[in-house]
Amino acid sequence: MDRELYFISGSPPCWTVMLALEVKSLTYTPRCLRNTKLEQKSPEYLAINARGQVPTLIDSGITVCETLAILAYLDTAYPTPPLFDGKAVETARIWQTICECDSNLRAPIGDISRPLFRGKGAEFAKQITEAAATVRKELALLETRLSSGPWLTGKTLSAADLIAFPMLMQLERAAARDEARPMSLDIHPFDTYFPNIATWQAQIETLPGFLNAYPPHWVRS
Repeated sequence: MDRELYFISGSPPCWTVMLALEVKSLTYTPRCLRNTKLEQKSPEYLAINARGQVPTLIDSGITVCETLAILAYLDTAYPTPPLFDGKAVETARIWQTICECDSNLRAPIGDISRPLFRGKGAEFAKQITEAAATVRKELALLETRLSSGPWLTGKTLSAADLIAFPMLMQLERAAARDEARPMSLDIHPFDTYFPNIATWQAQIETLPGFLNAYPPHWVRS
């Protein structure tokens, strides 16, 4: 096997790529970098990725960085099953959903999850509650979209699902922390506030290889 993936456990972009590899049944050697030791900034890793960012895929000597670039590479090099539909309308819908998630969800989810994961919920309570209001509006849009089909962009799994899923799991994991409960974020659990999203989440968790991609340091409930 001449394929390696450098990643940080629990990083949504890394998880996206790991899920894509599993969906395409592509074997690889996982190279987990420890963020607590800043291994992504080591001279050895900087020689692979000069920005010191993750994920990085090395496939038969080809190095690809950036999540979307990796997805595009995988879908061209290994087209079955496709992550981006070849038809114009469907492809546009997939990219639109990806752009919407990146533009409207990623930052506010970070504003919620970072302080809660660091035990600073009380200190950043105003930031968290304001970000949660933004996130709830975006989740309501996804909830409505999932009322008309099993996946975010139609009848089949796409790159949009693989981009959104790790973000939302990071969000739910943060919102479930004891520190978040007094803030009444109205996000966790998904099956209470966003049942269609919860059903979609459960469907992704049944994908072959899902557990192989699950963040190594997370404990499944």
